[in-house]
Amino acid sequence: MIFANPRGMSSRGLFAGMIFLLSVTNSAAAAITDLTIDVAGELLERGGVVTIYHLPVGLGDWRANASGSTTTTVRIERRYAEIQLRYPENATFTYRFRAVPGSPNAEKHRTQVLSVIGTDTEGRGPQMINGFVDDYSSGGRVIRIPPMAEIAGEDEVTRSAARWGETEGLDASPPADQRSARALVGLLERTRLQCDTSSEQVQVCQPASGEWPTIEARWWRSIAEQRLERLNHHALRNCYDSKWFGNGKCEADPESDEPRYIFRQ
Repeated sequence: MIFANPRGMSSRGLFAGMIFLLSVTNSAAAAITDLTIDVAGELLERGGVVTIYHLPVGLGDWRANASGSTTTTVRIERRYAEIQLRYPENATFTYRFRAVPGSPNAEKHRTQVLSVIGTDTEGRGPQMINGFVDDYSSGGRVIRIPPMAEIAGEDEVTRSAARWGETEGLDASPPADQRSARALVGLLERTRLQCDTSSEQVQVCQPASGEWPTIEARWWRSIAEQRLERLNHHALRNCYDSKWFGNGKCEADPESDEPRYIFRQ
């Protein structure tokens, strides 16, 4: 899987609705595939990640399975989902996220692009192992769904705590701040998922509900490991920065219970 930073998009910015549109390059295939993704349940409340793959198919095959409609709505509630969207080759497609109608603060809902899934030199992205198995994508997006506390918290303290991934209580679920969301992607990308196979246009694939206790435990471990790695990196950098003019090396402090280094000549 190839990732690249999206041009013109801040990795820290949140975007309302999150609509993507690819331009028409062949007027004979001008039909637009239009997908609305309703975000609900735990995904809306606590946040998570949705990976979207774009799958080009021949226009004839696409028309044969379109059932006379180019507009589709899907609903996702679990904190990780993979969506595979078929569209006619050389035509256009668009998709958008929205909080499920009727939910509190739906108008404030935002999403964030974590990364762009690229293609190889032949224009092919990752091959599907779920849903439309063996189909090649033309790339995609990894999208973070922020928790509602980050978007519509009652004050800046609440919103900042959610943005930084702070949690309370021993039974708290893993946070969905940017770093924690990336940890979840690292755990679940390219793994076997359960897919809704009722549509030939869109497949929605998610972990089985019974797998979530194990996923959450692994997710927490990944978050802890990444935070320890950052502490270690900052401690080592601070050690060398403080003695940049001297010849020597930084060694772990044997008396410290957290990452700390001592500069030795």
